[in-house]
Amino acid sequence: MRRIKMNGILKSMFLCLLLFNVIGCFSQSNCDCCKTELQFPNKIVHQVDENPVKITNIFPEHGLTDPHVMQVGDRLYLGMGHDQSWDIEYDWTMDRWEIWSTNDLKTWVKETVIHPNDTYFGPEANCWAGDFAQKDGKYYWYFSNRNFDTGVMVANQPGGPYEDALGKPLLPRGLAPTNSYDPEVFEEDGVYTIMWGGGTYYTATLGDDMLSLADEPQKVTVYNPDGSTHYTDDKPTLFKRDRHYYLVWGNQYAMSDNVHGPYAYKGDFYSGAHGSIFNWEDQWYVVHEFHDISMFYRGIMLKPMSFYADGTVDLKSDFVVPESGGRVWEFDHTRMGWRSPADTDKVQWTNEGRLRGEISSKKPIIESANWATTDIKGRVLTLKLKNETSATKLKVSFASLKTDVPRFWSFPNINWLEEASHTISLEPQNTEFKTYTLNLDAVSNLPSSLKRLRLEFLNTSSGTWEIDYIRIE
Repeated sequence: MRRIKMNGILKSMFLCLLLFNVIGCFSQSNCDCCKTELQFPNKIVHQVDENPVKITNIFPEHGLTDPHVMQVGDRLYLGMGHDQSWDIEYDWTMDRWEIWSTNDLKTWVKETVIHPNDTYFGPEANCWAGDFAQKDGKYYWYFSNRNFDTGVMVANQPGGPYEDALGKPLLPRGLAPTNSYDPEVFEEDGVYTIMWGGGTYYTATLGDDMLSLADEPQKVTVYNPDGSTHYTDDKPTLFKRDRHYYLVWGNQYAMSDNVHGPYAYKGDFYSGAHGSIFNWEDQWYVVHEFHDISMFYRGIMLKPMSFYADGTVDLKSDFVVPESGGRVWEFDHTRMGWRSPADTDKVQWTNEGRLRGEISSKKPIIESANWATTDIKGRVLTLKLKNETSATKLKVSFASLKTDVPRFWSFPNINWLEEASHTISLEPQNTEFKTYTLNLDAVSNLPSSLKRLRLEFLNTSSGTWEIDYIRIE
């Protein structure tokens, strides 16, 4: 049975918004429609029965990332960066920030969009992670100019509009021996602490105006159990529960009895990447990013959290997407990052929630977005396909993700002749959908992690095909 990721109301909203804009645009091999705001609804409604709330993907296929929360009264505000396109292969290019809000964690409304031209750094797509603060009826958005420096915006309402408060960085380059980006703001008893950096974090106290630093940057040290220093990643997240301060980066965390540290490394945190932790109606939650379409086009999870008696994190409520691991392409809302490298072979998204192609070349090939970044060993590939071509064979190729290469994302090119592949027998000229399966253990030299999936219809140069879903589970 097809797994429905969103309710019928939301799907109808998508269809209405996408009908005139998306189908035609998706016929292009390198479409820009991911960059527009018109195709995505300004209100999202999730039918969630669980208590506490759990949502595997709050904003499906919208490219939101780096979520950070601010609670104002009975409303929760979520500020996020937006990945410019699913078709970017070698860099984090983020063209704006979006602020959404909710009063029940299920219904989300877009409040505002902040563009780079609204800041001192101008038109560059450098909208990396930020964080909120509120004081004396003013609301602040501390934002990264890529990994260069950090600025601050201010608004009279939590949902904006926000204006650049300084016209220059609050945290300039060279302020401390770490990059001046990925700010985290933590408030306790009227004192606002800002933390930033990558590898090693630094903290400082914000001034009364929230636009300056009241003291010099202070290094944050994280210790392993053996007393050695544990280096972190970028984007710190801070929260306090009972007497414990928690420092989270990616899927790791540490604890301390002082916000400035030193911190004791504790190990694994909830699976995912940059995120934010908050308490809602006496339940702790984490929102964090994951690879929705690819490493460079991400999504947001919402997970309930639990703790052991000693304050350490209990991971029993953790999950990944899909929950069994692997990767699923179901095309409920868009073509989900699939394309043809040949401009003559048109790949479209249909309003039935399927991928459709018209073959007009000698090598009809379609490929997923790069950086699928998922484990595939020991899994099964399932493909539901209507093959209205003369092809009797489908070649499936698996590009290997080589994470042992430094800055591996800087090398997106693939030599498909060197990659693992397997051929599936097809029924030709079939007007009905048929399900095909491939046990991936049967694929010679299969990589442990997938970079990109490729499908090639063999021995045909015309006809049409439709795919209902592709699953690696």
